[in-house]
Amino acid sequence: MEIKYSERAVRQLKKIAKGDKKSASMIMKTIEAYSKNPSSKFDIKILKGKYGNFKRIRVGNYRIIFDDDGNVMFIYELKHRKEAYHD
Repeated sequence: MEIKYSERAVRQLKKIAKGDKKSASMIMKTIEAYSKNPSSKFDIKILKGKYGNFKRIRVGNYRIIFDDDGNVMFIYELKHRKEAYHD
């Protein structure tokens, strides 16, 4: 599966990497693992409301908000759990 990032997600990942390299590394590993085997065990939920039918993967204290169609995994946002659902 191909992985694409929104400009916002790229900025957020850079910001996370500045303050917490370990979490940034875990996020990247999780995204890679999901793209290779989406049927594996991940903490995934389908979101409602503003993010209507997007999915989220929980990685430590961060949330990866994404969508996939089987061929492309599009990463929309990477946020700390405290901020993930309050925009």
